Amino acid sequence: MRLEPRLIALCAVLWLAGCQAPPAAPPPLPAPVCPEPAAPPEAEQLNALLGQLEDLHKTLVLAQGRSPAEQLQASAQLDALALATNAQAEPLRPLAQLLNARLAEQRRLQDNVDKLTAQLRDSQRRNEQLNEKLEALKAIEQALPGKPATTGRAP
Repeated sequence: MRLEPRLIALCAVLWLAGCQAPPAAPPPLPAPVCPEPAAPPEAEQLNALLGQLEDLHKTLVLAQGRSPAEQLQASAQLDALALATNAQAEPLRPLAQLLNARLAEQRRLQDNVDKLTAQLRDSQRRNEQLNEKLEALKAIEQALPGKPATTGRAP
């Protein structure tokens, strides 16, 4: 009969728990201070996206230029597009970041090509100078009087 007092206590606890009032509903959220602006009509969004695509096209044309000024300007425009916060720029943001990374890689590779080209010119110039010295030494050697005849003895 030891279970009986425990069973009665358990039933009493469950019965009291069932008598509790349900939790109160959370208070309603306050109205926003600044209402969100209405979304522009679909035509305006499309025009804004087309304008950004046109800017992106101009940027790509600039990026094809060989001058560092054009490439820096293209990079700046890609940065502006990648950091734009408006909703119309959202679809183009990853593309702009990728193009900016590719443009930076292109500039780095072009710098390496320019450096290697300068080293090649220096090496060619040095090679020509050494060939000129070699030809001068050959001319001096030919101008020297003949060597005396050597006897059969080895020194």
